[in-house]
Amino acid sequence: MAIWVAVAALAAAPAALAQTALSKGVAVTGLAGATGNTRDFTLVVPAGASQLSFALSGGTGDADLYVRRGAQATSSSNDCASESGTNAENCAFASPTAATYHVRVQAYRAYSGASLVGNYNTSTGTPTTVTLQPGVPVSNQAAAAGAWLRYRIDVPAGATNLTVRTSGGTGAVDLYVRAGSEPSSSAYDCRPLVVGNEETCTFAQPQAASYYVGLYGFKAFAGVTLTASFSQPPTGGATWPGFNTYYVNAIGKTGVALRSALNTAAAHGHARMSYSAVWDALKYTDEDPANTANVILIYTGRSQAKTYNASVNSSDQDAWNREHVWAKSHGFPDEGQWGYTDIHHLRPADVSVNSTRGNKDFDWGGSAIGEAPGNLTDADSFEPRAAVKGDVARMMFYMAIRYEGNDSTGVGNLELADNVGTSGNLFGKRCTLIAWHRADPVGADEIRRHGRIVERQGNRNPFVDYPAWAEELFGAGCP
Repeated sequence: MAIWVAVAALAAAPAALAQTALSKGVAVTGLAGATGNTRDFTLVVPAGASQLSFALSGGTGDADLYVRRGAQATSSSNDCASESGTNAENCAFASPTAATYHVRVQAYRAYSGASLVGNYNTSTGTPTTVTLQPGVPVSNQAAAAGAWLRYRIDVPAGATNLTVRTSGGTGAVDLYVRAGSEPSSSAYDCRPLVVGNEETCTFAQPQAASYYVGLYGFKAFAGVTLTASFSQPPTGGATWPGFNTYYVNAIGKTGVALRSALNTAAAHGHARMSYSAVWDALKYTDEDPANTANVILIYTGRSQAKTYNASVNSSDQDAWNREHVWAKSHGFPDEGQWGYTDIHHLRPADVSVNSTRGNKDFDWGGSAIGEAPGNLTDADSFEPRAAVKGDVARMMFYMAIRYEGNDSTGVGNLELADNVGTSGNLFGKRCTLIAWHRADPVGADEIRRHGRIVERQGNRNPFVDYPAWAEELFGAGCP
């Protein structure tokens, strides 16, 4: 437990923050704090250490984890920030520098009963196996040619769709996964063996067991991200197993109180990206599962090469570009405003179809669009194809909750209107969107895409995680 010492402020210098020294591999238990509370720790890492990891786990509430080499870690100054929405946080450094690492546990919401442990490998000690937290990426992994990095994820009974994937970075990493014991080059349950660092192992019906993951340096690699996740049967209408913890401050509320709680939840962990970075983000979030070289275009449903886009083919009307589902002219016309680059509502779209849609409101009816069967348009509205009607609706609900003009995003209060022909921060048509939400419920493709958005941007869409909230907040008076 950290020991807090009150120190009077000195005129010459600010008081030093109290810090507790961690011991290698020894957990500090019983961590707790009210909203905003911080606990600070240090771990001295010697020369020659490898696979340094810090893991926060257990208890209730929501604490975030920040780590920084050589100086105090904060939410804005760190080498690793883990903000999952629960107490399951992880920061890992495959090749750490000899230094004192500073660790901060910060209460995003009140939490209790959490444990923190820091560990690393030494040349003479037992190799460290890093425990992965479901859905929490471990980034910047690196190793020499012929070297192994070791991990583990604990999968409970009833879990489905265990997915372990590597992505990004340089060099050549090989992924190995095995249930019950460490994998090797000759003993494994999955070894993708593909060119590049984009490797995935999937187990549709995994055992209730510890799954061990190995990253092997076929060649020296660096900057690789590792993510492991699984699904459990949802309860109470939720589509995500972390629902009860992440949305604890929203569950059971209605009306204004619910809206306020979801506004806070939807903002949590949101890391703004540049508009140029959106190209690469969409290549990942909207990747075609049947052809990883392609993306799926939202309105046409066409699978198209990631490289056949308007940043490369600027005058080609059949290339794809970045569609703002909530049109940017309705509340955030400048790139510096967060809504402009928020990938929860940005999708790949055919250039000419995107132009046809323009900034029209969403509503029923109109004339068919020849290049995009199932889509209709008229002078002031656009109707997307049936397969994405619900997806579009839930993006719009998200935008209306995420941006209420009460923060520093530069976006005003976005609102759904009961009519078309809107302007300013308004967008229609509310009851049409509710009808589409009912007719096209959340499906596996939307959940998959949502998970990938969270990996890249950090925050969640409450209406994908718990669709019933759309009715509560936007369904009043809709037939």
